[in-house]
Amino acid sequence: MIVQGRLLIDPLHPPELGWISINQPVGDTPASIDSIAFGELPSDVGPPDIGGRDRLICPAFADAHFHVPQVDSVGCDGMPLLEWLDTVIFPAETWWARGGAIPDTRTAARRLISQGTALVAAYLTAHAEAAREAATFLATRTPLRFIAGRVAMDRCAPEGLTGEDIARAKLAPPPSPIMPAVSRSPRHRISANPRFAISCTPELMAEVGWAVKDRPEVIVQTHLAETLPECARVRELFPHLPHYTAVYDEAGLLRRGTLLAHAIHLADEELDIIRERGSIAVHCPTANTFLQAGLFDLARTNEDFGVQVALGTDVAAGPDVAMPRVARGMIEVAKMLKMTRSGSAANRVKIPSPAEAWDMITRRNADLLGAPRCCRLEVGAEADVLVLRAPDSWFDEHVVGRLIYNWSADLIESRVMNGQVINPSSI
Repeated sequence: MIVQGRLLIDPLHPPELGWISINQPVGDTPASIDSIAFGELPSDVGPPDIGGRDRLICPAFADAHFHVPQVDSVGCDGMPLLEWLDTVIFPAETWWARGGAIPDTRTAARRLISQGTALVAAYLTAHAEAAREAATFLATRTPLRFIAGRVAMDRCAPEGLTGEDIARAKLAPPPSPIMPAVSRSPRHRISANPRFAISCTPELMAEVGWAVKDRPEVIVQTHLAETLPECARVRELFPHLPHYTAVYDEAGLLRRGTLLAHAIHLADEELDIIRERGSIAVHCPTANTFLQAGLFDLARTNEDFGVQVALGTDVAAGPDVAMPRVARGMIEVAKMLKMTRSGSAANRVKIPSPAEAWDMITRRNADLLGAPRCCRLEVGAEADVLVLRAPDSWFDEHVVGRLIYNWSADLIESRVMNGQVINPSSI
């Protein structure tokens, strides 16, 4: 496949006219970018399969935090986190036990692909069979590259969500809390997803920690310090531990690549531990704003304490599936944080540039999700590419800023994922 257009390879520089050649997937080996060339398309190559001289070619996006069962719960506003979970989210997730898994998964996949996302770290539900069905659908019916897992939880939620883990713990020996692999493809990875400390007993978290101890290929996903009332409740449940982060550390859940969604309200000691373990804070700016959870301090977390930071939509608290709009949210949160401070405290707030934000939703997110060949225009990279219709006036040094602040799925003319042109509505 030949794709022609202005190639957005480096967000720090304007795109250049060129073309890329894409190999097709073979078995479990993903499609890849075979070559990249600049200038006019040679006559002996023939016309492009997609794109054109006036099109913009960019990599597809990566989302580091997404809840598949919550895709139709966006917009239920007016509640703090814990009330929102009890009132909106837990009932929605319970529906998966009654046949909701495939409809929700199809809707989620269509929306992600429609907005140009090719790689996603996702939560399913606590229902083992429904979670397996959803992961199988993602692996066999969609082009998405994913990290996904069944949610583990055994308290402080409806029996329809906690019942399986409670019953499983009574078996001798208990089955694994981690769902089995649904594919041999490197594009499909299974994760261990203890929901968060409030909905998991110490025994369940320790069980998950033990289950992943000798399995470095399994990513751990959980939530940490999203809101102050949540943090207060964790202190009540774990009075013997010094802080929230210690709950996960004691259970063996903090390790290289662990994805810690939100991570807003953390003491210095907690950030030190997260950095030392090689875990990752996932910034969810639009979700944090929606739930009034707090303003994540990116500069403090990443630059002052050296914690790696990824970016996620966190649907359904996050109202937007589009990663460019979440990147815009990251910039705006940093600006708001700077405006709320004064003097030296304000000076320490670093506002990400559009180029840094663009890099976050492409290469950097992919790297942190263990997919260093994804979401980039490079020879040998996996073939997940977007062809955009953008005004000629955008093809300058401000191109990524224009994309981030004007983003719409209507900009996308073609979506190439794993080497195939994909129509989201066909999924």
